[in-house]
Amino acid sequence: MLALSNTPRMQKSCRRGVVRRRIGIAAALVLGLATALVPAGPALAADGPFTIDGTVPDTSPAPAELPDPFGNVKELGPKNASTTKIGVIHSAAVPMLDLTNPNAQVDLRRAWLATARDSGTQHDWLYFAWERDKNTGSGFIAYEFMQDPAPAACDYASATDAQLIASCNPWANRRAGDFMILWDQQGNSLDLFLRTWTGTAPNLTLGAPVQLNASVSQAAYSADGFRGEAAVDLTATIFGGSTACRSFANTIPSTVTGNSDTADYKDTILQQAPPITNCTSTTVTTPKTGAGANVPGTGLSIGTGVVAVKDQAVVSLTGGTATPAGSVAFFLCKVDAPGTCSSGGTSVGSVSLSGASYPATVTSATAYVTSAGRYCWRGVFSGDSANGIPGSSDSNTGECFLVNAVTPTLSTSAGADKLLGQAVTDSATLSGTATQPANPVINLTGTGGAPAGGTITFKLYGPSDSGCGSLVYTSPAVTVSGDNTYDSPAPQFVPAATGNYHWVAVYSGSSPNTNGTDHNTACDDTGEDVTVSSVPSTMTTAQRWVPNDSATISASAGGALSGTASFTLYPTSDCTGTPVLPTETRPVSGASPQTVSTTNTTAITASGSFSWSVGYDSDNPAQDDIPAGCHETSSLTIDNNVP
Repeated sequence: MLALSNTPRMQKSCRRGVVRRRIGIAAALVLGLATALVPAGPALAADGPFTIDGTVPDTSPAPAELPDPFGNVKELGPKNASTTKIGVIHSAAVPMLDLTNPNAQVDLRRAWLATARDSGTQHDWLYFAWERDKNTGSGFIAYEFMQDPAPAACDYASATDAQLIASCNPWANRRAGDFMILWDQQGNSLDLFLRTWTGTAPNLTLGAPVQLNASVSQAAYSADGFRGEAAVDLTATIFGGSTACRSFANTIPSTVTGNSDTADYKDTILQQAPPITNCTSTTVTTPKTGAGANVPGTGLSIGTGVVAVKDQAVVSLTGGTATPAGSVAFFLCKVDAPGTCSSGGTSVGSVSLSGASYPATVTSATAYVTSAGRYCWRGVFSGDSANGIPGSSDSNTGECFLVNAVTPTLSTSAGADKLLGQAVTDSATLSGTATQPANPVINLTGTGGAPAGGTITFKLYGPSDSGCGSLVYTSPAVTVSGDNTYDSPAPQFVPAATGNYHWVAVYSGSSPNTNGTDHNTACDDTGEDVTVSSVPSTMTTAQRWVPNDSATISASAGGALSGTASFTLYPTSDCTGTPVLPTETRPVSGASPQTVSTTNTTAITASGSFSWSVGYDSDNPAQDDIPAGCHETSSLTIDNNVP
């Protein structure tokens, strides 16, 4: 099938009073101008898959419409000079373009173009139609097909008129094998002529006109004379019946003054058009996993943070015969719905086609995605210029797939039961997280990002025997760094009441690769319970006595007292046995009477009978000693009420 690929909607733009046609179509348009309102003779016979009856445009297949400036408007075209005639214009030095205003009979309003394959003969046909600014007058319509693209200086889409005038010669890349089809409309003619270039550029020769007969072409005018249409069997006339792929990259439709080498151009359509060819390539791509399986409709998991993906392209050829050649370049974009990877993206390299025949299947290198989200592939077939096969690409929504975040596991373990007044604790083990996105998020090495971040917060509820009860404590957030166990010191709290308490742990997640999660929000995991209790009190008593004694010494005469008093405590009632305490002496001095006391600090904890032996040794000769005697007795019973 003859390709008319990448045909954008055509628009007309005006700059500083100059109107430029912005038309992107797949083949050069050839337009004819009628010399009268009604054709003088019958139309040619053959129209292939089209209906050439003067109803313009044909509707099956629907042609591309090309609007063209008309009226009193200047538009870009060749200068009228000896160097810009049809036969030599390819050698014209720049500047060779200028702003022109064609007369109405050679000025075009609209044109249409389509290609289709005749299902019976498998021949490729070209359809062209036109509408002019005036329905009287005569002229020639020429449409030229060149195998090589226009020079880089003829970038009609971005260059200004001044830049094109200064640097562009659209015909400069003519070579042998390029051709023109002309429609001679004098006398309401329906005659179409083919002319072909031979020789070696720049010394090219334009071959003599060859009239296209009724078996390979047909033409017709509309009833009002403003429009006309024609169809040409390209396989029979241009491709010589060959099934080999042929391609013509630069097409220039125009009106000219005659069917001679020295004819002048009157109106031209200068646009960057995709090639016209009798072969059409199609590229259909399918996202694959890193292992080569189809990507599930639900998408892929980000896994541990890096997921491998590939793209598979099937390049098919319609028409022509050729061995697969060229390559497919693959690109991967991260893009929100409903977008696609129609441009840009990360290059994943290119793979050359191989095999004995089309269709050819190639698979991209592995790309690694490190961020959850929506991704789309684009596969671009380079074409095979040596065999005239145009390129093609696929970036539709079928090339898109999802990479889903993971939900980690959060398991927790409460600390031991505690007594009231002690701190309760909890710990959480986080697992199944994914690393954070790498920079860039798509790479060819499998490099991942940093461990998952986020925080874990511990909450304590209670006391409650059923359900959570009241929230009594929220810990500070514990910073997370990937899979690990996170616990003290943050989740510590000293309850103010006894009872059953319940820990709840909440992980914030680490967007976009790791979802948040929690554990025990229903307070039904007994492993997260901690009991705070008190214990029964017991008491024992132990009595203790610290025995001491005192003595008052007096003398009726003899002056002041002077001497020592001695005290000895015995564990009997008669001052016998081994003393309980060492004998303590105390000084006695001063006017009579004097009282002195022991200073014992040793306690007695046993029951029994006790007696004190007390005496006085006087140092005053005028006063007598008092011999030690068993002066005091006591009985002690200790009952500590031990159960």
